[in-house]
Amino acid sequence: MMKTVNFAILGYGRVAPTHRDAILSLAPEARIAAVCDRDPAALDAAESDLQTTKGGVNLYSDLNDLLANPDIDVVSVCTPSGLHAEYGIAAARAGKHVLVEKPMDVTLPAAEALVQACAENQVHLFPVYQNRLNSTIRLLKAAVDKGRFGKIFAINSTVIWRRTQDYYDSAPWRGTRAMDGGAFMNQGIHFLDAMRHIGGEITDVQSTLATLGRSIECEDTGSALFRFKSGALGNLFVTMLGFNDREGSLTVIGEKGQVKIGGVALNTIEEWSFAEPDPGQDALARDSDYHTASVYGNGHKAFYRQTLDTLQSGTPPVDATPELDSLKILLKLYA
Repeated sequence: MMKTVNFAILGYGRVAPTHRDAILSLAPEARIAAVCDRDPAALDAAESDLQTTKGGVNLYSDLNDLLANPDIDVVSVCTPSGLHAEYGIAAARAGKHVLVEKPMDVTLPAAEALVQACAENQVHLFPVYQNRLNSTIRLLKAAVDKGRFGKIFAINSTVIWRRTQDYYDSAPWRGTRAMDGGAFMNQGIHFLDAMRHIGGEITDVQSTLATLGRSIECEDTGSALFRFKSGALGNLFVTMLGFNDREGSLTVIGEKGQVKIGGVALNTIEEWSFAEPDPGQDALARDSDYHTASVYGNGHKAFYRQTLDTLQSGTPPVDATPELDSLKILLKLYA
């Protein structure tokens, strides 16, 4: 019988319920064995959310106590971004696999230290870039790999979401350089990763960033221009000043085709046009849309499925250095 993988959620804030639901959907192969948070109110929320979980859930206010639990296999780091590497390194040194929300950290040295710690302790590092696993993005990537676009000329991504001042005021770390970053580091990184996933390596970067409507240390709006190694051009516009969560889209323009994936979280195919038909892919395009109740999309469940498959197969840890590329590009934008 296959061993159940025990997860611990570290940081029970805004994104934690998404991780909770993803893990619970994979029972009995996966279970939430523990939650750790320094905020008593967060632990109360976790206890309320998970009180019916089979086997019970251990609640910790101290990370060291959590890491001393020999039953924990994976620590899912859902803390403020500026603590990702610090806590992930501690988990790796305790022999736990590390699943970490985006970005791996807000500085490159910290993120590189996390990669190194996981490699030295022979544990897996799973950076969460769930958009790659959306049904819509998977289909788009398959079309790119099949050469249906011919030469790709441009890739455009637009993110129009709303984060009110109350959102930033809800925690002192939000919108700070040390712990959070701005619209690009916090929200836009997933769309940058999707652009790289589709278009390949980015070589040149230009940006204009501004803080226009929120009282925060970092940007709430910005535009970035890229040149891909292939020669294609890219544009990424991100704002948290939308009147509502209106758009999270990706458009690919090629010599033989054009596709736009839209919705608020890359969850709907708004255009699927190619010079040459492909009955299999074209039929899938009509059925790839999915409903999402939040801007996180539905990719976390597929990401946890992929994580379980890796752990259950006994695959040796892989070099996670390539996962640093999106962070490197973001830091160039800020520079």
